[in-house]
Amino acid sequence: MTQRASDVGELAFRILGRRRPGTVTRAFQSAAYVRSANDFLVVLWGRLRSPLTVNVVGEADQEDPPKVGERCALGPEMIRLGENSIDVSGARVYMSGLRERRAVVLPPAKDLTRGVAMAKSLYEVSPAGPTLATDRALRAFVDKAVAPLAAGEPHMVHRKESFAQLIGRGGGFTPAGDDFLGGFTATYNYFARCKGSREISIPRKMLFAKTIPESAAILGYATKGYVDEVLERLILNTLGGVDFLEELLALGHRGHTSGIDMSLGVLLSVAAISDSEQGGGALKECSAALWHQ
Repeated sequence: MTQRASDVGELAFRILGRRRPGTVTRAFQSAAYVRSANDFLVVLWGRLRSPLTVNVVGEADQEDPPKVGERCALGPEMIRLGENSIDVSGARVYMSGLRERRAVVLPPAKDLTRGVAMAKSLYEVSPAGPTLATDRALRAFVDKAVAPLAAGEPHMVHRKESFAQLIGRGGGFTPAGDDFLGGFTATYNYFARCKGSREISIPRKMLFAKTIPESAAILGYATKGYVDEVLERLILNTLGGVDFLEELLALGHRGHTSGIDMSLGVLLSVAAISDSEQGGGALKECSAALWHQ
């Protein structure tokens, strides 16, 4: 069976260009995670684009789906996945919008607080059980790293130790702590990139030691600005003077609590940045909405 790809993310495009073989590490109904050397790409039978995704037109072959451990031939013209082939030669290359520099507009505290209140309500109706909002590790991270940032002291968010307790924390295929940090660091580093200031860096070795390989890779990519298009729109709108609640709601419904965790990371990052840049109490108001302080 031969299918074609509509879009190939820029990271996936680089991986395919190396022509190194890959191995399926995770297989789902409509997606397969493929590891090639030290990198990952995602073959997705769906429309959600990201820098590491190959978007395939149509549905996955239900009779012969990708299997964990299956070897893949990867190239810029064709992917061979078991008995299936995917033509990528005519696919569009999807590029990250967070790698560009733009003018930043910091939102009012009331808008951020509304967003956090929405995330809180989504947590409350989630069937996932205990959520990151009730996890003491998140409170510790906010107290020890985010609050100093809001006070104009960013040194703690540049210490790798600040992230240690959140990486790999919680349930889900991508743990909740990883999802939160993906949203937080992608947002902070986008702002830093636009301003020409120092970005957050988490050592790759630390990521792979503390969480599953796929999630470690996704979090590492996020710190560099490589996230999916829905999370990207949330970040760009939140820091672009555009209403962001529609994007927050769209992301918040993503499986388990991943989308809520990412959204919360974005909002708390922007709240702290806003306080550090122009004063005010955005982080305090957002914390109150999350924890009823």
